[in-house]
Amino acid sequence: MLTSHISFRLLILTALVATAMPAGATPDFSALPRTESPNLKLVKPPANPKVFNEHMPDAQVEKLPIPKQPEKLTAALLDLEKGSIEERVAKLKKKAIADLVYVRGGSFMRGDFAKIAGIGAALTASMDDKVVKEITLSNFWMGKYKITYAEFDVFTDATGRQRTGTERKGKGRHLLIPAGAYWQEAKDYCLWLGQVTGYPFDLPTEAQWEYAARSRGQFFATATDDGNLDYGRNSPHDIQSKAISESYAQTADRRYPIALYPPNPLGLYDMAYMTWEWTNDWYAEDAYETASKIDPLGSVSGKEKVIRSWSIWNGQILGTSIWRKTKVPIPLTQDLNDEYVPAYTYNSPTLRCVINTVQARQ
Repeated sequence: MLTSHISFRLLILTALVATAMPAGATPDFSALPRTESPNLKLVKPPANPKVFNEHMPDAQVEKLPIPKQPEKLTAALLDLEKGSIEERVAKLKKKAIADLVYVRGGSFMRGDFAKIAGIGAALTASMDDKVVKEITLSNFWMGKYKITYAEFDVFTDATGRQRTGTERKGKGRHLLIPAGAYWQEAKDYCLWLGQVTGYPFDLPTEAQWEYAARSRGQFFATATDDGNLDYGRNSPHDIQSKAISESYAQTADRRYPIALYPPNPLGLYDMAYMTWEWTNDWYAEDAYETASKIDPLGSVSGKEKVIRSWSIWNGQILGTSIWRKTKVPIPLTQDLNDEYVPAYTYNSPTLRCVINTVQARQ
């Protein structure tokens, strides 16, 4: 019975893909949005990024208002659970295109720019970002939000896969929070979205992620609305994030609904915090030194994938726009027998997708 149910779903998916776009056809990028946020011109990187309200008394933190997700966004996400699989896929296609932010290509100095920006101390404690070299990226589009379980479930249901985040009876998942997934699952989601929409969706390269987090490569140390950390206004205080997340799911990195806080000047939400995001790149310590100057794709192989953004439980800090972190494609954890086993998917990084105008590495 289960086999026939999965086969039925796969037939539906095949039909959807077949009608998306003829093989070999060139996507019509002119149909995609190219309007840029006015904040790109209005908001400039702070000369010396700061952290505000970091030492706010606990009693004051507890009085901070709990932000609410925009009602239209909540409704759109919850609606993805309703209807037939064909209807749900159609709604996801529409939402994915509507959520795109145009990222005009250009050149920028990738890496820890503290020295050339006149900022006193290095922005990260790492050495793998200290080769600051100009690179140039082509135009691309990026999803303004981290992908939620409501969206990822459409993919897993349509392709007959097991839903992610279902361990411990689903205590680590909620439709409105960022979905946890292993790297290949995240990659497959974006490629599948490309199949059903006819656009070349993929995971972002590490260079694309940083360029977008820094609002087209400007000297923004953190991807908040003004380049500073202002706890309680553009970023949750640690105590506040714990209170918010406990209302939705039990995850180690305190995930809560997307878009509770303002986006960066480019218009992208939650890039400064609220769990790591997978990129397409294999990690290499010397990647910045050896990378191509035009649309770098990262190393051709490796053991770990680059993850970006930041995790609330680490404490929010400046420098998250440029700080490189890594995870193996299937994150591991130690069990009670001290053996390494695959970690729960709900504690794995999340994702957001891009549409490329140049071929990405598969």
